Amino acid sequence: MEILTLELFEVTVSEALREVGRALEEHPDRPLRILLGHDRMLQHNVQRLLDRLGRQTEARQDGPVWRLDVTPPDRRGAPATPRPQVQAAPAQAPAPAPPPLLLTRSRLGSPSQDAGRRLLLGLIQELDPAVPWVCLALGALELLEDPQALAALEQLQARGVPVRVSRESQLFALEPPRFEVMEDSQWLRLAGRGALTIL
Repeated sequence: MEILTLELFEVTVSEALREVGRALEEHPDRPLRILLGHDRMLQHNVQRLLDRLGRQTEARQDGPVWRLDVTPPDRRGAPATPRPQVQAAPAQAPAPAPPPLLLTRSRLGSPSQDAGRRLLLGLIQELDPAVPWVCLALGALELLEDPQALAALEQLQARGVPVRVSRESQLFALEPPRFEVMEDSQWLRLAGRGALTIL
């Protein structure tokens, strides 16, 4: 059976997930080959979508390109069902993944309010695990000096949401580094496309 190839270069995460969902919906019984660049966040989210849909995948790197080979579901054991005469409503595309989150301050609202810090920590604790990553920049680096905030960030990372720190925002290197340092060009590019939540 001919392999359907999907090239996902220079696309946002939500665009990629939409394209993968559409391809699987329109061609459910065809093998699918997804070609991706070196964007690890994009690869991670596409792989999570395929896992959630129960599709077997094999990842392979060909130079700068990552290839995901997606096998069609095995329908040999399923009993044949006649096609309904009435056209079924189109299946809903999977909900797009939430965008990454950039925190630029250590509390919500007025700096003098303790409630603002508690609300920000509550937001971190309730964050959707589908958020690709959280980056701390500018005033948000104060959270690293608060044991309660640090614990909330470490718990968030343990739940599968990477926590990163803006390189430009650091006054000095973190010792020992608790979180990955992020090049600011990565989040600036996303912010310029409106593909980033900024608080």
